Amino acid sequence: MRTHKRYCFFISFLVISILFMSFSRQIILTHAQGNIVIPPQSTKFSMIESAEIIGSNDSINSISIPIPSKSWNITNVELNFSNVKLGKEVNVIEDGGNQWEEIKTGKEGWGVQINITEPTIIFGAYLFGSLFVGNPTFPRYVQITGYDIGTNAPNGNIYGSTMLNMSSALDWYLHTFPTPINLTTGQYYLIINGTAIHPSDKAIHIWVNNDDNPQYPSLHISNWDGSKWTDGVQGKPFKYKLIQRINRSYNPEETNMTAVFNGSSYTILNGKTEGTGILKINDTLTPNKDLFELSIQNNISIGLIFDLTYALKLSNYFVSRGELKIKEGSANRWILTPTINRVFDNYTVKFKYPSSWYNLTVERNSIDISSIVTINTLDKFIFLPNSAIIDGALWTISANSPNIGLSLNLPKTRFEPNQDLEFSVLPPVNPGNLTYLLINSLGFEEFNKTVILTQTTTAEIVFSYTLSSNPNEGIYKAYVYWYDGKDAGLITQEFQVNVPFVLAPQYIIAIVVSTTILIAGIVGSYKLVKRSRRIHEEYRQKIYNKYMDALNLDYFIVIEKRTGLNIYEQILAGKDIDASLISGFLEAIRNFGIELTGANEQSQTIKLEYQQSKIIMSELKTFRILLIMKENPSQDFLDSLKALSYDIDEIHGKELADFKGNIDKFQDIKDLLDKHLEVSLIYPLKVKPLNVKINSDEKAMITRAIDVMKSRKTNYFFVSYLLSTKKGFQIKDAETILSLIDKKLFQPKT
Repeated sequence: MRTHKRYCFFISFLVISILFMSFSRQIILTHAQGNIVIPPQSTKFSMIESAEIIGSNDSINSISIPIPSKSWNITNVELNFSNVKLGKEVNVIEDGGNQWEEIKTGKEGWGVQINITEPTIIFGAYLFGSLFVGNPTFPRYVQITGYDIGTNAPNGNIYGSTMLNMSSALDWYLHTFPTPINLTTGQYYLIINGTAIHPSDKAIHIWVNNDDNPQYPSLHISNWDGSKWTDGVQGKPFKYKLIQRINRSYNPEETNMTAVFNGSSYTILNGKTEGTGILKINDTLTPNKDLFELSIQNNISIGLIFDLTYALKLSNYFVSRGELKIKEGSANRWILTPTINRVFDNYTVKFKYPSSWYNLTVERNSIDISSIVTINTLDKFIFLPNSAIIDGALWTISANSPNIGLSLNLPKTRFEPNQDLEFSVLPPVNPGNLTYLLINSLGFEEFNKTVILTQTTTAEIVFSYTLSSNPNEGIYKAYVYWYDGKDAGLITQEFQVNVPFVLAPQYIIAIVVSTTILIAGIVGSYKLVKRSRRIHEEYRQKIYNKYMDALNLDYFIVIEKRTGLNIYEQILAGKDIDASLISGFLEAIRNFGIELTGANEQSQTIKLEYQQSKIIMSELKTFRILLIMKENPSQDFLDSLKALSYDIDEIHGKELADFKGNIDKFQDIKDLLDKHLEVSLIYPLKVKPLNVKINSDEKAMITRAIDVMKSRKTNYFFVSYLLSTKKGFQIKDAETILSLIDKKLFQPKT
């Protein structure tokens, strides 16, 4: 009866709620939330970083100066040259002829006159000759000596010396002096000095001379006769080449000295002193690599070497990211976060900001440093000097700009369902992005569209959105904002959306249906109560049967049919029996077609009642299950037995088909027995503490089990002990015990 009343109350409440919601639509008005934040717009701005590179190089013949990267341009170059000289050259004095002279015991040395016409540095000499005979055991030397003007022969002054290193091949042999030899203008001798040769040293070197057509026939040659150098004679100079450098400075204009960059030549002008020069380039140069390279050229065959000091000014454009915040009722807010990394010591950054910006601030590591940088509001730029830049600092440049006005054309501001909410916008002069954002009366985004404006966009931009057939009633708000990368504008407009009151057909149907349900519910509530009670009784009976069937079970045996062997058996009560005898007896009865009470041929289950025991045999393809019980089981028990048979067949079917007497594989049938027939209800049980969530009934049952074990002074208990503590059989207690066994808080005693 109480359920019937609750049911009637629920139906009445439902009808009243439907009517209330229908009429309330006429009086509830909502308004779009204000102060909607427009999503920040990403920005990119170009900044100029500048650096100055100062350095020097000595004794070079070309210019290669590292720069930060290939994106940098060079805006100014100043090069100062000094100590401009000719580079090394190989001066061929004589290279013809095929006669030679020998250097050996008795003629231990030969030499040729050198004529130095201007100060020269000698680095080495090539001699044409070979080791003609033997291997020397005493040293021979290549030397440059003084010149005896009276005898035209070498004198005793040695300016440089190195070991003779000729081998058996007739060829040019290079001899480099350990230290370059500075010679002034005058006459000298190049000699092979073997005066240290001992008479026992039989090696012979040869030095080829040019007696056919010498280039310099006036040069003398002389030989060591064992005690002195003989007077020089002309006409047979030896073949030699000098590795030399003229030791005087050259003015750049004297040699038409130029610097070449990417095919363009720049003349190097003379400096204030001898051997100096200067080059200034005010053009913008683009190396397109991380080296600034200049080749140095002149109008003579020998390259120049020089010392260099340089000063380069460089610039590079880099992009700073940031964002624009557009907000109703406020000026636009620009926030730039450039990444500034110092390049060389003298490094600056310049940012030319849009002319509409104001209230500019510069922060370094969140500290305002506007006072130590230059913010030029006249020429509209920010300049970060070298002294303000710190490596690894976080930079923020912020500014405001005015809200550029937009013009809306509104045909109307009140709309109803299924109508087009439409208006037009006159675009600004500059191209950019024009966005329409519509917020409904609940404050949620209803529509969003962006139009890209170009230089050719002059007509009004029409925005249109069709309302649904059932829109949210109230005040809608449109946000129209424009952004071109340096300026922005925002305008808003509210619209009224009205939804006329019409009692929707679904509400009418709902009222009729609800009323019908109410009447039918009153009539049918009694049947529902009766049916509920019947289901509850069936559930109680099923729990009762499960418990009583488990208590009635005495024996459980699984027999392999072909051999008749017991592959698994479990004695649950009473004494041992001859399972094979009973199985054979039941097989004989089945063969004779005797159907005992309750037998069902289709289920392949046979029942036999003998004295105080009930014997049941259930068969499958390869095995039979034999049970002995005190009383006839319930139908629920027989259904569980069938499910147990199918599980055994599914798990062990192949092993039973190939059975050869090994029963060890079938011991897990115990778990299947516990699962299907709930035999754990008749085991001696123990309490196993586990970290498992339990309810209050389960907690009380665990406490009851512990109290029973304490009172009986055992470490186990039987389920019957717990149920006997109350009068009669309590379904709820049995259900709680089964739950605790399932959660393994009650476990069979080992």
